[in-house]
Amino acid sequence: MAQVAGQPNTPSGARHRPRTGYLATPLSREEQRHVAAMYREHQGLLRLMGRKLCRKYPFVSAEDVFSCIDQAFIKTCRAWQPAKGTFSTLLTVFAEGDVLHFIRDHNWLVKAPGAVRRNGQLARKMLDRGSSREEVLIALEITEDQLKLALVATSPTDHDIRGFDLHVCPRATPMELLEQSEAAT
Repeated sequence: MAQVAGQPNTPSGARHRPRTGYLATPLSREEQRHVAAMYREHQGLLRLMGRKLCRKYPFVSAEDVFSCIDQAFIKTCRAWQPAKGTFSTLLTVFAEGDVLHFIRDHNWLVKAPGAVRRNGQLARKMLDRGSSREEVLIALEITEDQLKLALVATSPTDHDIRGFDLHVCPRATPMELLEQSEAAT
C-alpha cells in the first residue's frame, strides 16, 4: 500500500474518527433512532417547555429558545437513566441551562464581552485624566463607534426592572458627556 503525503499510514479499511474538538459528538444510528422515538413521545413536553421559557426570557427570540431546547433534548436523551429520575425533570435542567448559556454568550444586555469592558474601562481612565477623544481612539486602536459601544456597555445605569431596558438611564453616558464638552469648546 502506497502512502499518500500528509496522511497517516493506516491499514486499508481502518475507520477514521472525525475530530470533535469543540463540536458535539455525532449521533450513532442507534442513538438517532432512540432520539427520534423519544422526540415523538415527548413533543407536547417540548412545546410546553418552549412556551414557558419564551415567557420567562422575553428578550430572547423564540427560535433561539427552541434551538436551545433541541440541544438540551439530545443531551437529555444521552444522559437519562429511568432508574434515577424522570425524563422531564432532567430535560428542564438541561433546557434552562442551555438557554442561560445562550444568553450569557450572545446577549450584551447581560454582560458585555471582555474586550469591550476592557476598552470601556481604559477609555474612561484616559478621559478622566484629560485625554481627548482622538487620543483615546489612537491609544486603544479602535473606531469611534467601538468607543461609543464600549462606554455605553460599561456605564453604570439605572435598570428598569420590568422592561429589561438595561441601557436606558436618566443620566448622560460618558460618551454623551464627552460629545457635549467637545461641542461647547
